[in-house]
Amino acid sequence: MTLELQPGESRGYWKYHVPGKHFKQAKANSKINNVGTVVLLDSGSEVSIIDATFARKVGCYIDTSQSQECQGIGEKLYVATGRTKIKLTLAGSLVYLYEVWVGDDLPPDYQSILGMDFMVPAGIRLDLGDGSMCLPNEIRVMLHGRRQIFSDKARPICVGEHLTVGIAESGELPLRLRETDNEKIWLTRGQGWVPTLIKGPGRLRYLHITNMSDRTLILQRDVQIGIQLSGDHVPRQPGFVSVG
Repeated sequence: MTLELQPGESRGYWKYHVPGKHFKQAKANSKINNVGTVVLLDSGSEVSIIDATFARKVGCYIDTSQSQECQGIGEKLYVATGRTKIKLTLAGSLVYLYEVWVGDDLPPDYQSILGMDFMVPAGIRLDLGDGSMCLPNEIRVMLHGRRQIFSDKARPICVGEHLTVGIAESGELPLRLRETDNEKIWLTRGQGWVPTLIKGPGRLRYLHITNMSDRTLILQRDVQIGIQLSGDHVPRQPGFVSVG
């Protein structure tokens, strides 16, 4: 299958869940030698580079006896003219001592590029859907300029009581859901059953479960059939769709 993507076009998950999402660089707030700065996390780079002017500003000793040619920084061949050791602080408490290359004229919106030579041994993963980087011990830090789309404050919607539904029949749950302006209901289906959201007076909503199988359906009270999320957050688990 061949797909031709037009400028600004998106397909699949992001088209339906976050249609206005645009490509952004993965940048993070950090400290280098205890000075606050912005770093670029570049999974396409094999080496890490710090801007020469910034390196001198934070007191780095630069070994100019080494140099490195690099592709991909600007249109021409880029040459890193030295090497230095930096103290990099992420998430306020994780400190890394690491040697990086030194070069001139990095883009002004960040002072250092952290490549795969740093991210792999440091145990850093990028979650671009969530807009965060994941550090060791599953510590998550939001990327610079990003807003979290997943939420840890989801309110689960469960069956609530032991429910028995005959073949090709529907059962109403003892739930009265009330949507608000800043909350959205997401539902999921199970093996042999599907939920239906019924509109009531005003913002009141009711839930029906329809048995699609060829046997009597029995659901326990703790079976999750949906979640309520605030704002434009989306579920982290697969299989949920928004309704209403």
